[in-house]
Formats: sequence, C-alpha cells, structure tokens
Amino acid sequence: MNTLAIVIACGKEEEIGSGTEAAFLTLGNGPVLAQSLRTYEESGMVDSVIVVVSKDRVESTMQVVKRFGCTKVIGIVVGGVNRLSSLRTVFSKLPEPASTIIVQEASRPFVSQAVIEETVKAAKRYGCAIAAHRLPDAVKVAPKGLKPEETLDRNTAWVAQTPQVFRSEVLEKIADVKNKGVKLIDDESEWVVKPSEVHLVEAGYRNMKIRSSDDLAMATAILATLRR
Repeated sequence: MNTLAIVIACGKEEEIGSGTEAAFLTLGNGPVLAQSLRTYEESGMVDSVIVVVSKDRVESTMQVVKRFGCTKVIGIVVGGVNRLSSLRTVFSKLPEPASTIIVQEASRPFVSQAVIEETVKAAKRYGCAIAAHRLPDAVKVAPKGLKPEETLDRNTAWVAQTPQVFRSEVLEKIADVKNKGVKLIDDESEWVVKPSEVHLVEAGYRNMKIRSSDDLAMATAILATLRR
C-alpha cells in the first residue's frame, strides 16, 4: 500500500486576499505551488500526489506539473471552499487506495524532507502525525479580546502546521459525510480518536505559511538562502 500526498491549493484558508490564492503567487522561478510539488516529487516516502485547486486553476496547475516535471502527480481535483469539503471530494475520486495519506498546504513551501519522513513514520505508528513548532515563549490565552484568562508555560504550546499525516482509515473517518458540524482548518487532531493518537513532529519556524505579502517577501528571502 502506498503513501499519497494531497496538496491543497484552494479554499479560504489558502487565500491571502479575496480570490488570491497563495499557491499561485510567484516564488523564485515559478509559483509557490511548484516549490511544494517539487519537494514531494523528491521525497522517497511519497508514491503519488493529488493537487486540489479551484476550478479556474486547473489548466495553470497542469502547466506547472508539466513544466517542473512533477511525475508523481496522478490527479488534479477541483476542491471546495474549505479543507473538509476538498478532502471529501478527493476521497470520492481516489484512483487507488493508499495506506497513508499526507495533507499538505501548498502555501507552506519549505517543508523539509526530514519532516516528511518523520511525520509519515509517526503516522504509521500512531495513526496521526502533525508537523508543528514549539513556541519558546509563554503564551497568553485571551478568548474574549485583549484580557488574558490563561497563561501557558513556555515550551508547552505548539503551532500546528502541515504536513499532517494519517493512516487512511483514520482520515476517512474524519472526512466521513456523516460527521456533521466538523470544521477543519489548521488542525484535525481533535477528531482523531482511539486507538489512534496524535504525535507531534518538530518542523521549526522555517516551515512557514504564506498568508500575506510580507510573508511572501520573507519566503523569497528564505528561498534565496537555500539556493546559495
């Protein structure tokens, strides 16, 4: 059984502005999406890739796949407005079963091969593994504005990132249409139930998400250092 990566490049969570998807902004010599796809193309842990895009990005995605030689891409799927609807669409169109499934935001172009390897290994063992970054500072929790109600100790809070990797039966249960009221944005872990458990994999601050023009400028600077 193989490992499938689902690279999500559409939906409200992937926009940096109304109708502007981070995956199709220019980063280096191509779009952000190309950087993400090349990483999975080079991974020895990944057998195949499905890219989830909006309807009007299908043709441009096909061009990216061809231009950058992304031979592991076995499908381009038109996604929904959020991650959950996109995952449900992918599951309905899977050409073949996969034992392990990676969910990757295209807007995080700097995931390392080491993180992919560790999250896949951990997911196979525990059921679910999430790339994350441990925060070195104390975290204030203020659910109703600017008045903190709780302080978390240093090094106990983590920022959830992607890749998020699941054994297929675990993710299928999460994405089941019978699960009403489920909202998946940055962290599916609360929907993972026993006998599976969630395992965190430190991915570092460089595994950033492009959410703004400032983030894109930072990503451009990081890419320049990687190519030196």
